[in-house]
Formats: sequence, C-alpha cells, structure tokens
Amino acid sequence: MRKVVRALCYLKELCLMAFFKLFGAVCRCCSAKYRELWLVCERGNDARDNGYWFYRYLKEEHPEINARYVIETESADRAKIEALGGMVPRGSFSHYLAYYCADFLVGTHVQPCAPDLILFYHLAGKGIRARGKQVFLQHGIIKDEMEWLHRKNMYMDLFVCGAKPEYEYIRDTFGYPEHVPQYVGLARFDNLIRAERKEKMILVMPTWRGSYYPTGEAFRNTAYYEHFQSLLCCKELDQLLEQQDYRLVFYPHVEMQKDSRMFESGSDRITIVSKETHDVQELLMDCALLVTDYSSVFFDVAFLRKPVVYYQFDNGMEMQTEYVQRTERFFPLHDGNNCRRTFEAIARLKERKEKHAAESESLSVHL
Repeated sequence: MRKVVRALCYLKELCLMAFFKLFGAVCRCCSAKYRELWLVCERGNDARDNGYWFYRYLKEEHPEINARYVIETESADRAKIEALGGMVPRGSFSHYLAYYCADFLVGTHVQPCAPDLILFYHLAGKGIRARGKQVFLQHGIIKDEMEWLHRKNMYMDLFVCGAKPEYEYIRDTFGYPEHVPQYVGLARFDNLIRAERKEKMILVMPTWRGSYYPTGEAFRNTAYYEHFQSLLCCKELDQLLEQQDYRLVFYPHVEMQKDSRMFESGSDRITIVSKETHDVQELLMDCALLVTDYSSVFFDVAFLRKPVVYYQFDNGMEMQTEYVQRTERFFPLHDGNNCRRTFEAIARLKERKEKHAAESESLSVHL
C-alpha cells in the first residue's frame, strides 16, 4: 500500500510539473513578475537559517533582484518574511508557479524550494527537475560522510561550503564539477559576526538521532533521554550554576522537540526551550559555552571563538589558544561577507548561462 501511495504522489507531481512548466513559460513571457526570479527557502516552515539571512541580504543590498521566499502561512517566522516582502505560501498555486518559473532555486535543504523536498529529491536523481539553477546553501557544515549528497545522487549547480577543509573534502570526493562546490561561507555566519555577544549562559544542544529513533513513550527508554534527563536533574550541576551565577538552556534538535515535554528541569537556573520560543542564532550568540554530543552546530560556536565541551563541563569559559588557532585555520573567511560572496557566485552562474545561450545562438546562425 505504501508503494502504491508513493507511486500516486509521483504521478501527481509529474502531472503538475507538465502543467506548470508550460504555464510558467507563458507567465515568463507575459509578466515581469515571473522573469529573472530568485526563489529562496529553508524547510518551508521556518526562516532562521542560511536561507533567511541570504534572503534578507538580497532584499536589503540588492532590491533590484526579483526575489521571493517560500514559507508556510502558519509559520511563526511568517512575519519576518512579510516585513521583507515577497512571501510565497508553501504548497500554494503561486508556490508551484514560482518554483517552475524561477531562474534560481536557493535553499538550505535538498531540492531547494521544492513543494516536497524528499519527493523532488528522488525525481531530480532521475533527471526530472525544474528549470532553475539549483543553489544548495546547506543547513550546517558537513562533518560526516553523506553519500546521498554526492553528485551521483543529487543535482546541484552551486554547493555552498562554510569551511575550507569541508570545501576541499567535498570538491575532492563528492564528484561534482570543479566549479560547483565553492567556499564562500555560510550566510548565517554574517549575522553571528555582526551581533557577537556573550552572556553567563551554558547552551546544551544534543543532535538528532535519525527518523527511526524511538518516539512517544518508547523515547523514555532511550539512552538519549536517560542521559540528558539525568543531566538536567543533576544536583551537582545545579550547585555549580548557582556558585558561578550561570544559567543553562537545553535546546534539543528541532526534529527531537516533539518529545521535549518528557524532559524536566531540576533547577530554576535550567530552562528547557523549543523553536516556538527561542531562535537558535540568538542562543548561539548569547551562550558562553556549548555542550553537545556531536551536533554540527559546534562549528557555529567555534566560528564565534567560544569553547565547546562534549559531555562534560569546563568552568574557564575561555577558548584555549590551540583551539583558537585551529578554528582560524578552519574558517579563514571571517569578514561578514558570506552573503555577498554567495550572491556573486550565483551571479556567475547567470553569466555562464547567458554565455552558453549566446554561443548556442551563434552556432545556430552559423549553421
């Protein structure tokens, strides 16, 4: 039954693709609203990551660009996009039309801006995709092998990299043409630099355990729950926070927050928060120390020259020289211009496209 449902979903999207590709071609010819369009998105229900900061950069620094942002109408971040202008309701008729009209599809997840990220990812793997250039802003720096992001599995025209070693690894092993991976820095890092600050706050952010990890009541029996619940109720930790006048914020990965209600704090100095109440970037800028298991968010904290601890505490709250130097080698781009470099990289895609079109037209005339 699952295969039948999935087949029907694919058939539906193929039919919509045939219609909107044709209708989109007409709209581009008849309306400037659908020409030279840059469509930007994250998961489709948020505006807090590289997609939002790049979109904000476009609206503030390049108002001449016809840019729009895809987000759900019920999203808590909707007002942020409405303030900038150009909101496209996710899953709507206008979303499909913009998706198939856009020259550039810019997003943080696979198949940027697609009405269904995973379904369109599989379609694109078979060569069935929209006309727009695909720009992958990434959700975070890649620290593990991810074969599903290799060129044999995913099509991209621009693969944004946030760190130099990451870029070199992707360039050398992911199988993309040389010009596709580019080290321009993550767009959200620009804001981290501009608003750098530090409070007496320890941020605990464990990562996701995958889509098949137990949920509901079964979650209580996992090592993940037992370990972090024990930490939150630790009397020694409470005493340490009191002595040092620190507070602790526990923020599970967004995909794990559906079970956050099971966690309980044993102290007034420990707060359990979620995406509904707190923005990750704000937490990263406020914290003095990050405690994590292996979440790649530690790259953001390292970028801010703040210490990171794995399953243990460090009261010094200062990054040691060895790690500062390692961080500087890892992030040689630290100037607040990542959005500009990303924009210029996309602009070069446009130049290559126009050059190719001109060469094709010249060849046609010659023949």
